[in-house]
Amino acid sequence: MKAAVVGAILMVLAACASTKGIDLAKVEPQCGQTCSANYSECVSKFTFFPLETQHQCTDALKLCAQACPAR
Repeated sequence: MKAAVVGAILMVLAACASTKGIDLAKVEPQCGQTCSANYSECVSKFTFFPLETQHQCTDALKLCAQACPAR
């Protein structure tokens, strides 16, 4: 029972760090590719706190996409 609760909490926390709301198709392709590459590099690093890293990387991707000019 305890494992199920912990699993459910982790799934909810991971969903909060989702990139679903970030649409790189609406920004200039070169800038969007740079943001995507930076995000991929960010999440691929090993950390002891992967959920916190995921949140930080998602926030950085969102800021990067907002800084890009629109298509």
